[in-house]
Amino acid sequence: MILYICLSYVELVASHITSNGGFGTVIPFLEHPEVEHRVLAFKLTRLLSEWFSQYIANELRLSNKLTILKEKLLSNQSTSDERSDAAQILANISLSEGEIQTLLGGNFVKWTAATLKNQLRVSNARSSHTAAGMQEGLIGLLLHFTRNLDQETLNIIRENHLMEIFCEQLDYSSKPKVKRLAAIGLKNLSELGRSDTARDSKLPSSSGFCSSLLFVCGRASSQPSTCPIHNRPCNEDSQLCLLKSNSIKPLVDILNDCDTDVQLAAVDALSTLVLDHTSRSFKRVVDELEHLGAVDAITTVFTEVRSEELREKTIWMIEKILRVESMSNRYALNHSLVRALVEAFKHGNTNTRKHAQDALTLLKQLSGVSGKTSSETGVRR
Repeated sequence: MILYICLSYVELVASHITSNGGFGTVIPFLEHPEVEHRVLAFKLTRLLSEWFSQYIANELRLSNKLTILKEKLLSNQSTSDERSDAAQILANISLSEGEIQTLLGGNFVKWTAATLKNQLRVSNARSSHTAAGMQEGLIGLLLHFTRNLDQETLNIIRENHLMEIFCEQLDYSSKPKVKRLAAIGLKNLSELGRSDTARDSKLPSSSGFCSSLLFVCGRASSQPSTCPIHNRPCNEDSQLCLLKSNSIKPLVDILNDCDTDVQLAAVDALSTLVLDHTSRSFKRVVDELEHLGAVDAITTVFTEVRSEELREKTIWMIEKILRVESMSNRYALNHSLVRALVEAFKHGNTNTRKHAQDALTLLKQLSGVSGKTSSETGVRR
């Protein structure tokens, strides 16, 4: 309660500063010759950017001061606090696609990736508040590059191994916000992978006839196996496939995190793998998830969850997974799961109740809840 009041007060003060044009008086201090003044100006700007990112971005843009943030971050003459705050401000504010390319760009991403890897190698890198803020800011900066599908951005993602970097940040010793941001990055890249696959599938194939001949002649076995998620061969360096980048298990591991926001981000990332439940390879996807412990982990989180948002997201995944017959057969006698589904059906929100009904139907357990028989409800395939 006390924390809520404090946060409300901070938001009220921030709103007062921005609504009365007060931030304009702060901007000159970002370049003040006195270190103490600059440090305080950057700290205030960082706090304001957490609440009013669009407003701060516009004010900095209109005053041509966006580049100051990058300069401070890269300069060895800046204090650690200035660099940390500059990174977080750049991560918080809204940037256009053009600004992402011109203000940040490939070389900046390369520097960011190298800095993060160096932080991982330094044993006490996370011991200070400033270092933790720097880590959060750098991960947030990389998120800017996970929202666009243009070829230049894809090249930057692959050349700098962004999926690998995000996965490394899921380490147990990372701060909760770093884990959450890293999981969001993995979710975004996984979604880009799906979009990239959909885009490529619309391109005309010039080798369809030859491919058919190869298959008939028995020489198709030399072709690389397809990824069950994307229905095409995925290279390990594609940086858009959670399976090939070995990112699924680390996401499963943070489902046990004590921070609900971290759990939500992990579920969101894993959910990108079960979006296409009508695909012919969907069973292979679920088999991979089961092999990596994801199915049991998601089920456990659902049965123990206290957050309605987390319950809704996990039950959505469970309902999709239960569409695979082997899974519905396996979990039909899981009393903990059935009880949790019944509770969700009775007391959840509208979406949760609908998913619970569908899941119970797939488990052939709905008759005891709604009065319907299994034959009446049927099992959707």
